[in-house]
Amino acid sequence: MASHLYTWINPVRESHIEQICAVLRDDGVVALGLDVAWAFVCDAASSKALDRIHRLKPEHPKSRPFSLICSSISMASRVCAIDDSAYRWLKKSLPGPYTVILDRHASLPRQIHDKRREVGLRIPDDPLVWAIVERLGHPLAASTIPVAQGEFGNGHPGFGTEVMDSWGHAIDLVVDLGDESPRQETTIIDLKGGVPELVRLGAGDPSSFGISS
Repeated sequence: MASHLYTWINPVRESHIEQICAVLRDDGVVALGLDVAWAFVCDAASSKALDRIHRLKPEHPKSRPFSLICSSISMASRVCAIDDSAYRWLKKSLPGPYTVILDRHASLPRQIHDKRREVGLRIPDDPLVWAIVERLGHPLAASTIPVAQGEFGNGHPGFGTEVMDSWGHAIDLVVDLGDESPRQETTIIDLKGGVPELVRLGAGDPSSFGISS
């Protein structure tokens, strides 16, 4: 059964950050309330933890990798191919409620043993997540927590207690700020071709990438 950790930001509590990272380093799966929705996250370098999330979300094709959460554009540049044009768009729009699709960096397979051709990059506007990723030293893999047998009327869990009730038996830790999640999806932008293309409209305003909604 998962532990339920109530924590805070401004500032983040260092002992809690270390506790979370210890779970992640031990192939653990953690539930985090990100800026748009609750998500299962794990160390992106842990094949065991990735397999566990796939078992929690059997509808997610194994051929489609989970998003990678970075703490900064600098970290993202180590896993994504970011040219000058892409950098300008990312600098303007991130952190924020976007998933940005980019080609992988040539060194990605050596860093996290991942042979994907492209990366769904996330840099959420969340100081707690930044602190976790910085302490871990490399990206988190993340996937939005799905509806649990129709329990949540509007699609996603909103509170940590809901996540705990529905998924606590299958994960290791629920990290809770006590706030309600917006229960939304990210806006997905494809930047692989150099010109931003809207893939999915979600919480993020696509005009930040020069796209009319």
